[in-house]
Amino acid sequence: MKLTIILIVALATVIFFTSSKKENPYFINFKSHHTKFGFKNPYLKSEVQKKKLGDIFKMMTTDRPKPRYQVSEKINIDELDKNILYGKNFITWIGHSTMLLHLDGKVILTDPIFSDRCSPVQFAGPKRYTSPSIDIKSLPRIDIVLISHNHYDHLDKNSIKALKNDSSTFWYVPLGLEQWFKALGVENVFELDWFDERNFEDVNIVCLPSQHWSKRSLFKSFDTLWSSWSVKIGDYKFWFAGDTGYNEIQFKEIGDNYGPFDLSAIPIGGYEPRWFMKDFHVQPDESILIHKDIKSRKSIGMHFGTFLLTTEPIDNPSKRIKEILTREIEIRGEFIIPEHGRIYDL
Repeated sequence: MKLTIILIVALATVIFFTSSKKENPYFINFKSHHTKFGFKNPYLKSEVQKKKLGDIFKMMTTDRPKPRYQVSEKINIDELDKNILYGKNFITWIGHSTMLLHLDGKVILTDPIFSDRCSPVQFAGPKRYTSPSIDIKSLPRIDIVLISHNHYDHLDKNSIKALKNDSSTFWYVPLGLEQWFKALGVENVFELDWFDERNFEDVNIVCLPSQHWSKRSLFKSFDTLWSSWSVKIGDYKFWFAGDTGYNEIQFKEIGDNYGPFDLSAIPIGGYEPRWFMKDFHVQPDESILIHKDIKSRKSIGMHFGTFLLTTEPIDNPSKRIKEILTREIEIRGEFIIPEHGRIYDL
């Protein structure tokens, strides 16, 4: 028995050192978010970027709320299809960071996750406490999918496999993820670095910064990039924040160089305990700062109300946004706290 344990530990150690020292094939020396072995956040100190296993264990074992499972209000499929048919611009929240938009004839889906659990397996791991507001089989034809990073609550293998069959869909992913998608048989995958852009027809897509990290296995962190996305279709500009912490530089630069935006999807939940989350997940006050920094005319909240990943009460994100909007009259009406099943006209 002891020999078996020793062999397992030895194997894990070998895997850790061989995988963690794998060189970054995308490395460009003058790019501040590149490292020889992966990527980093240029406005965070190096010592706070990688969490210790003890800190992760402590965070994961902290008491959490225990909400009952709820079947969400469903999107009216007939209304959805009519809006697309008649060319109406809209956005609807499916759950977590999964948003469905229709902008000037293009249907866009962000970080699609329809599985019951955000986990490598479906028999264990964080489980949904609200159902998706639309079944994945009821989705309209998707033109564009935006992926922000590889965490399991944003990159869901089951959902990707269900969506990959439409070969007309264009997939936009940060550096390091193209091969993962192609291994699943996904076509039309475009892998971009921060500030790279791609134009087709009347669509302009730009990969932009966020302050986060990547991790999809026990032994690899920061090996693939994370990002936000700007999508300009005709004269309409949409920004998808992905998952992010706050800093006073990057979002102002996005606003100055790529804004103003007509609509932005910004995370509002998943922020406690702050000692662990503060550098990588915004709290509601910072969500509002991002809304202002990027010069967004209208924003909608996401990354809440779906998975129990953090320790704040489940209704705290929406409550705190409402309190801020009550105080700050000048932005009242600019920030939507979405409800399942509602289709918001743009």
